[in-house]
Amino acid sequence: MGEAVVVAGAGPTGIACAIELGRLGVDAVCHDRGGILHSIQRFPEEMRWFSTRDLLDIAGVPFGTPDAHPTRLETLAYYRSVAERFGVRVAAESTIERVTARRGGGVDAEASGRRGARRWTAPAAILATGFFDNPRRLDAPGADRPHVHARYVSGFPYHGRDVVVVGGKNSAAEAALDLYRHGARVTLVHRGDALSPRVKYWIKPDLENRIAAGSIRAFFGSRIVAIETEAVQLRGPAGETIVPADAVFALIGYEPDFALFERCGIRLEGENRVPAHDPETLESNVPDLYLAGAMLGGREIGRIFIENSRHHATRIARAISGRLQPVSV
Repeated sequence: MGEAVVVAGAGPTGIACAIELGRLGVDAVCHDRGGILHSIQRFPEEMRWFSTRDLLDIAGVPFGTPDAHPTRLETLAYYRSVAERFGVRVAAESTIERVTARRGGGVDAEASGRRGARRWTAPAAILATGFFDNPRRLDAPGADRPHVHARYVSGFPYHGRDVVVVGGKNSAAEAALDLYRHGARVTLVHRGDALSPRVKYWIKPDLENRIAAGSIRAFFGSRIVAIETEAVQLRGPAGETIVPADAVFALIGYEPDFALFERCGIRLEGENRVPAHDPETLESNVPDLYLAGAMLGGREIGRIFIENSRHHATRIARAISGRLQPVSV
């Protein structure tokens, strides 16, 4: 049987799991479709965390930044330095496609990537893939056009252009403001009657003021019904409206990789498709396959963050180590 525990994901949660396993003498390797901190690398360039630095640290290493809410670059530097400090091993461009239980204990892992398809055995596996690789898609004709984007990174390319942002939570609110300040003509479209109350407290009033001043056009209670090459068609309280659009950012949320859960045999429960797991050890219904981080909330991705899932790594590491230790007789 392979020596290293398979950790799917090399983000903060995956890194924390590898560190806690190492502290207990259990080897682990983080596999990621990109590389270390792949998801955070693709966060918006100007993003600041809602969580404060003291709620984002892992492995007992203080997150030393001058501001309470770290930036994307500060976050990348911090987690990378923690991974280096503890010698976390990362298999880049290695996507875990399936994990299945072996009779008698352990798992079979399958991965795809630059080196082709591979299959090997391991004593256990942890899924810590988060949800950022699975953005929700607009259900409208034209949603697959090349100028429609499911992620926002930078406003620089959109100066002087018409941009439609779809959504009413943090991602959409931050993108709308950033695009506006980079000189784009911004229209916000949201199916709700107002911005989400969970929008960051320093972002929400800023955006509301820009909307009130007419600097950002907003359509609430509205949805996209069609996307054309240079415009979108909306339907809302005032009927149908055509809005110019050189680019569309559909920032309507994310969800875990439910297809991966199903390939692994993990049972999905209830309306929110919460993956079945032991609340103490976080082992799934598949023996020796554990779940960590935001994915434990199923569709409710806003329920579990880094700040309230940091303890997952310790609990999983103890469970795995306890199974691997020889029993005294």
